[in-house]
Amino acid sequence: MMRNFLGAIALYLGFIFPAQAMPFDPLIGTWKVIDDHKGHYVAEIVIRKNSKTSEYSAVITRNLLSVGTIQLEVCSKCQGNLKNQPIKGMQALEGLVANSNPKQFSQGQWINPKDGYVYKIDAQLNAANNQMKVYGKAKSANAISTMTWKKL
Repeated sequence: MMRNFLGAIALYLGFIFPAQAMPFDPLIGTWKVIDDHKGHYVAEIVIRKNSKTSEYSAVITRNLLSVGTIQLEVCSKCQGNLKNQPIKGMQALEGLVANSNPKQFSQGQWINPKDGYVYKIDAQLNAANNQMKVYGKAKSANAISTMTWKKL
């Protein structure tokens, strides 16, 4: 009798608090992007995970002005269908997947609205799950990008 009662309570709490029953994914959420070359915040992004493909993607929710630069509203240096599209709301990250080490990610593509390059990226999450080092190499040029993403 007591066992059935405890089972019913656990089931009830699972319906009321479903987020506590789901596994925690440290990448999902809002992040600030820091350009390591300049040391300034350049954007805020929201990372999501596709439940079918397990790939992460992100959209830019806020484009921050770097010191001494002009605020870009559209991606004038982007190619294809992203050319002259608004930066705010642009999907800047796609295809990022977790490696066998749960703190490492690879195969992502990052579109940098400042230079228009598409970077192939790898990333490493820190032990506290609140900061990630992102390394990228441009597909079409000899450009390399390093960023730090801080979880908000």
